[in-house]
Amino acid sequence: MTIRTSRAAAVAIAVAALLPACSGDAPAPSADSPSADSRSAASPSSSASPSSRSPSSPSSPSAGPSVYVAVGASETVGVGADDPATQAWPVVLHDRELPEARLVDVGVSGSTVEGALRSQLPAALAAGPDVATVWLAVNDLITGVPVRAYQRRLQRLVHALRRDGRTDVIVGNVPDLWRLPAYRACLPGERSGVSCVLPFVPSEAQVRAEVARFNRAVRTVVRREGARLADLSGVPFGARLTSSDGFHPSTAGHRRIAAVFARGLP
Repeated sequence: MTIRTSRAAAVAIAVAALLPACSGDAPAPSADSPSADSRSAASPSSSASPSSRSPSSPSSPSAGPSVYVAVGASETVGVGADDPATQAWPVVLHDRELPEARLVDVGVSGSTVEGALRSQLPAALAAGPDVATVWLAVNDLITGVPVRAYQRRLQRLVHALRRDGRTDVIVGNVPDLWRLPAYRACLPGERSGVSCVLPFVPSEAQVRAEVARFNRAVRTVVRREGARLADLSGVPFGARLTSSDGFHPSTAGHRRIAAVFARGLP
């Protein structure tokens, strides 16, 4: 194992320890099946089907995109928001920017890109999206997925979603994890309002370096596939923009995320 690999693994193991503490007493959801969070935001017709939100008014041929698909993990299904069904960032993005489109949210809590290729991509393609958002980065980083494997899988996902250029795809990157209250709580002299649950604490420099490596991979995929970048790296996910767990976005955080993705819309 190289020094770079061992440092990356240390960052992944340490930050991954945040997940059980941030998800409460319930068992961690599977990356291969919709979680309780995604089911709560789903349509009443089927708890196992993707969440779907109808357009606010009938669309016309010149009205813009008719189908918007959201691919992602816990944030995409609204974890951290007061009311995930109405305040998850894809819902906010839809209601503000794409009200005449049908929203199909195929997000699954805990998903990595590998999981999304299996469980989310088929439903996403079946919807025939004009616009798709992809935010799958943090879970890959904190579970120790090698960045090259992550890049390769992300490119497969984005390439398929692009549908030979028929779909505008907006890809989110890794935010500044070292700003999260759940991480700051573990640093000497810091008071973030949450408890430190990390078994050991990687340095801020180590966390920054690993985030930078993943974000370079995201930029490479975006460039190669003709997608657009939703750059979340500058969003200050401090106390106001994170929920009480210090890890997931708050309702205000979901609104900020939606605004960043909106900049990538055609």
